[in-house]
Amino acid sequence: MKESPDKIDILLEPLLTEGSDEEVDQFLSQLITVHAEPVIKGVIRFKLRLNSHREIQRAEADDIHQDVVLQLLAQLQRFRKLPAGHPITDVRGMAAVIAHRTCARWMRRQFPERHALKNRLHYLLTRQRGLALWQDEDGKSMAGFAVWQKERKPAKTARHLSNVEGLPNHIRTLRSAKPRALADAVATILKHVGGPIEFDELVSAIAAIRGISLRPIESLGEDEDAAALMPAAAEPDQAWRMEKRMFLQRLWEELQLLPLNQRAALLLNLKDASGFGCITLFPVTGIATVRQLAGALEISAESFAEVWNELPLEDAKIAELLGLTRQQVINARKSGRERLARRLKGFI
Repeated sequence: MKESPDKIDILLEPLLTEGSDEEVDQFLSQLITVHAEPVIKGVIRFKLRLNSHREIQRAEADDIHQDVVLQLLAQLQRFRKLPAGHPITDVRGMAAVIAHRTCARWMRRQFPERHALKNRLHYLLTRQRGLALWQDEDGKSMAGFAVWQKERKPAKTARHLSNVEGLPNHIRTLRSAKPRALADAVATILKHVGGPIEFDELVSAIAAIRGISLRPIESLGEDEDAAALMPAAAEPDQAWRMEKRMFLQRLWEELQLLPLNQRAALLLNLKDASGFGCITLFPVTGIATVRQLAGALEISAESFAEVWNELPLEDAKIAELLGLTRQQVINARKSGRERLARRLKGFI
């Protein structure tokens, strides 16, 4: 029995007892399915419905969901290894926070203009005298006049403001990107609404007015699965999906045949064409679990979980983990790529 920290979520108490890896994996699977996934799906459903301005591909939504689950698993493994050093007092709350942050990162990549606008609005509301940004009792970020915060004025909705054509003319003309004009636009919208509004709704409204808003995705019903973000007609071609999975399966098989240094240099720095980490594709597609990835790297699952959120790693970090020089890591990856290119000829 491991030493228990002063306060932990009661759901995690079984992790404090000694058990086999198989028993722990089964417990974590049930914990996430029953207690964490409903929260994660709810956050993704809410954030994407509220914030997205184009139809999201189902595969992208699945990637977000899987990324959140993997990050949560990494936190739970840290807790299991050192409960006092990584205490978790609310596993559902942690799942929600991770989901919110993951959705935010996705938004930054997909909608850089909107993200930049959001940053400017955040700065304005927290610096401009007379304006305020605060959290309500439910933890939602609210925007409004500072006096409304003091008066605890009831919140209003501003979702209708995203429909620019239906807005009064004095709001539709608030298109200037100058700082002073942005402050005037915020004040005009707040006066029009007549009460505090959710910060994301304010961002969406000004984005729509300025013409940087794309089409929102369809909202999901409470009983719909988060994966059903797109109608069936918009699914990626099934033949393409199958071909992609076959390639990943073959890639995984070939990676395991590489010398350890080449294998680690590739896996720990695996990126797509845009520079984003794509090692998550293996567990997402069911080709290799996180534990199997750790085994391929010849490190413990716990040690792998500790660096999971940092992937893809820079060469200097990989060198430190492997006990090599940075140049040796670069050379190992180059040799590994050349071998894979030969072995996978016909696939790529």
